[in-house]
Amino acid sequence: MATLPAGLTDPEKHCLASAGIARQCSPFEAWLAGWGKEARDALGGGDAAREDLEANHLGRQCAEKPDDADEMLECCRRGLGVPGD
Repeated sequence: MATLPAGLTDPEKHCLASAGIARQCSPFEAWLAGWGKEARDALGGGDAAREDLEANHLGRQCAEKPDDADEMLECCRRGLGVPGD
C-alpha cells in the first residue's frame, strides 16, 4: 500500500487518497470511502467538511490522468489552487 508524501494539507490528502482508491479499485469505491469518512466524522465527533468531499471529487477526476503519482499530486494542487513551487 502506498503512503502519502509528508507535509500535505488536509485537502491534498483527501484528493490523493481518493485518486489512489479510484485507480486501485474504482471511482465508485473512492466516492463511497469519501462519503463514509465524512459520515463517520459527522456522527463520531470528527471534523466533517464539505471541502473534504470536494477534494475527494477532484481526486477522482485526477485519477483519470496518466499513471504517475507526481502528476496526480500536481493535478490535485492545481484543482485546489495550491501555489506551485
